[in-house]
Amino acid sequence: MKRFICIATLATLFSLTTKAVAQTTVFGGEVISPVNMSHMEAAKFSQTEHTYLSARVAAMGGAFTSLGADLSSMTINPAGLGMYRSSVLSVSAAYDHTRSSNGNVGYGINKGNFSFNQIGTALNLYQGSGSLVSFTLGFAYNKLADLNYRNSARWDNGEVTIGEFFAEQMYGIDPSELSPSKAPFSNPDIYPDEWGGVLAYRTFFINPVMDENSGLFTGGYDVTGVPIENRVNSHLAVESMGSVGEYDLSAGFNFGNLLYVGATLGIQSIEQIIYYDYSEKYVGASGDTELSSMLYRPTIANYGSGINFKIGAILRPISALRFGIAYHSPTSVSLSKDYSTDMQTNFVSGKSIFEKSYINTFTYDYTSPSKLLLGASLTLSNRAILSVDYDRVWYDGMDMQTYGLEEAFANDVAYDLGSADNFRVGLEVLPISNLYLRAGYAYYGSPLNREATAYNDEGNAFYGTYKTHSDTFSLGAGWRFASGTSLDLVWSLSRAHYTNSVMYYYSYTDDQTNINVTGPAMMNTKHTSNTIGLTYTTLF
Repeated sequence: MKRFICIATLATLFSLTTKAVAQTTVFGGEVISPVNMSHMEAAKFSQTEHTYLSARVAAMGGAFTSLGADLSSMTINPAGLGMYRSSVLSVSAAYDHTRSSNGNVGYGINKGNFSFNQIGTALNLYQGSGSLVSFTLGFAYNKLADLNYRNSARWDNGEVTIGEFFAEQMYGIDPSELSPSKAPFSNPDIYPDEWGGVLAYRTFFINPVMDENSGLFTGGYDVTGVPIENRVNSHLAVESMGSVGEYDLSAGFNFGNLLYVGATLGIQSIEQIIYYDYSEKYVGASGDTELSSMLYRPTIANYGSGINFKIGAILRPISALRFGIAYHSPTSVSLSKDYSTDMQTNFVSGKSIFEKSYINTFTYDYTSPSKLLLGASLTLSNRAILSVDYDRVWYDGMDMQTYGLEEAFANDVAYDLGSADNFRVGLEVLPISNLYLRAGYAYYGSPLNREATAYNDEGNAFYGTYKTHSDTFSLGAGWRFASGTSLDLVWSLSRAHYTNSVMYYYSYTDDQTNINVTGPAMMNTKHTSNTIGLTYTTLF
């Protein structure tokens, strides 16, 4: 069975895996590429937002670069710690409900998650009457990104099976090398993103093509269990669990109630597990040797840490006006990826075959983008604060330090990524004593450059589903008790947009041959999240 989809131009935005042959072999896709560390995945872990910090900051859209006296200042602008007049202990928790949707035949799918977004303390260690008015030291955990979601998509009456992809992947590999006795999952010449092909052979999803006369292996494989006249109904289910957080050690200084400066040493923590469940059902299957369905389940576990620093200043030329500036250094990240996969084929006869791979672990070292934050805020008659922020994030400045991957990573970054612009605005009013009402809006720009953005907007597919841009609306309220203790509440609605994503893609070209196998694509993916957050702060 060979259903080749020939296209004139290769989609160069796909993650490329090139075998060591004179010809060009390219493959990847949503259920193939996650085993590798791509520039887009590095960008994903760097897309941090202010939605998951304290309820006050989240309610004001995260527009806090020129404000302070909040533990969130440690990860936004540490100069804000200088505005504390006493020591505090604060804890924030939130419940997030995310609904995913896409433009394919399918349905929206929901996922709820409860988490502690922030916990920490600010210690006001010094107050004086000289040029240094106060000094505050802070320790806190701040959640920077939420990676909990579910995606689902379905494609009916397709003409291509993922078996054709695996057949092309295994071309030229002798079947004897794929047997358990040869330990193919330990073979350095069979890469982890080719393990699906090994499983396809072992589960009789693909079979070697033998010469009719000599009986010798011809070098190719075929999907004999799925006749060409059968149609393919495909389904993908994805579940992700995890987050990006940061442990901050910060110091803030207040000079004459005019200038505030601060610095933060941040230790980031990255954790994410992704379960892929890709299945196919074959319409028209009848013979006992024909397949009725198959299931392919890659699993990825990402876990790592990184270190960065932040510096910032806030100028208060008059009591009602503040200007803030902060710089966030690139984060030096060491990220490990655990990859494993399994496959099950089901035959019309009722027979089922299940095989699984080993677990492959590989560690990557890379740097995230740097960020510049600017902010201004205006206090109106001590009854309202209006705050605005602008950020510039240089995704095109990321680089890879893992030996042998530096050049390819740099080329991909230069080809696909650019600089992102983020905007935030927040309002806080005091209608009566001790009651604060808040509202905010935030827009986070795409890490893609103009060419890559246009490519996606034209309906072309990338090799994975990655967030482009998002925006957030927020409302909140707070009450300050006579003791100085406060309780703050926020509701936010976030809408995130993602790249189109092809499930699998294989291309082989030489002077005489152009072979392409392209799977279905998940289009126009969106995540809509409703978040309820609560922060309790007490003075001591």
